[in-house]
Amino acid sequence: MERVVPLWDAMRRVTAALTQLGLTPELIDVGRGGDPSAWSCRLLTEEGASPPMAQGMGKGRREEARAGALFEALEHYLTGPDWFDPTSVELVESAHIVTGPLRREACSVLLARTPGARLGCCRYRALGGGREIPVPLFLWAPWYAETWAGSLRERAGDVCDYGQLMRYSCNSGSAVGVTAAEALLHALNETIERDALSLLLVRAFLCDADFRPTVIDPATLPHDLARAYSAAERLTGSPVYLLDITSGLNVPTMLAYTAPTSRRPHRRGAGTSLSASYAAWRALTELVQTTLGETLSGADAPVRDEPPRLADCPELHACWRFDLTDHLRDARTIPYSHAGGTPDHPSDQLSELISILSAHGYIPYWRLVAALPEEIVAVHAVVPGLERFMLIIDGNLVLPGQRGHDVVRKDAGAAALLGEPRTHQGKAVDRSCPPAWRGC
Repeated sequence: MERVVPLWDAMRRVTAALTQLGLTPELIDVGRGGDPSAWSCRLLTEEGASPPMAQGMGKGRREEARAGALFEALEHYLTGPDWFDPTSVELVESAHIVTGPLRREACSVLLARTPGARLGCCRYRALGGGREIPVPLFLWAPWYAETWAGSLRERAGDVCDYGQLMRYSCNSGSAVGVTAAEALLHALNETIERDALSLLLVRAFLCDADFRPTVIDPATLPHDLARAYSAAERLTGSPVYLLDITSGLNVPTMLAYTAPTSRRPHRRGAGTSLSASYAAWRALTELVQTTLGETLSGADAPVRDEPPRLADCPELHACWRFDLTDHLRDARTIPYSHAGGTPDHPSDQLSELISILSAHGYIPYWRLVAALPEEIVAVHAVVPGLERFMLIIDGNLVLPGQRGHDVVRKDAGAAALLGEPRTHQGKAVDRSCPPAWRGC
């Protein structure tokens, strides 16, 4: 659906690329022959170094899952610290960053507090033409902001303190492919997916107005999706809800979800594609992958530590817990509908995504991270203004950006949460940050 070459050719290329890099893949069929299933991959050196150089997981049908695990592991390697090139880094002052396209990002509030700070950045080109912009590395490379990476930052002359900024860091928008167009298609789909999930959280837990999610009737799913849905229910041992969480961008985005219980947290899988059926497939198979992946840790059940600093803000704590149980009681149930007209070739799909984003006022930017001899490239894409608030689910103390704020402001009862002054112990306070965050 979103591949430039057949699966067998993609497998040949990624295997050859790993050989060229001196890496040996260690593959495990986590699903033990199930369909759909999940595979895991660890990349080892010839010396068998431990820990592995990178890890990844893949989902879907057997060969699809194996290829996905290989490509994801390679992506994590190429976008990780072992591939870091300090000569590609330039230092840019915070004041310049917050007056450019990234001003709508939630982290710009923190950056504005230290306008003279100089952050390590890379240059990104606008897809479809336009000027380049500097994008801080910490936004997409969590490892770059870690304490142990101080020596890497020093090689680039970067002495910025990322202690508070690192909570806004995630690798969203990173992808590999056999062409730049294929990789960028995956990168933009992921960025749009994370935005839609973020807005779902905002509407469900930060707005006072009643929120009614849209759930697809599983009885109306076609054969392949019905099989994936049944596999997800069997593996999770819980009712599965397939939600249509498509945002105002109108790019189909689906969420396969199980609610949390007193014994375990929620489980989820999400997918975005111009094809609604492929978005649903990706969501359901990711839920299968997530559930099967829990067995790799050796623990009886997944455990999530309560983020202590969220205790003072029940709204953000609710986002972290991500319990849609009450909302699902009043959900709108709709039949599955397969909308046609999706372009066949990834480059055509990429062009359509760029047009959709541009029509809504969002310009996607990208940079080439790595290019390998076996015609495999790693890229990173960023769409300034799209939400990354979904980081709250992992316990990161983040607020929505401007796009999320705009959703909340439409709900008059919630305006105080994200900006209007309230009183606290008899004094007016700035609620742009919850109490636990004040002074961050």
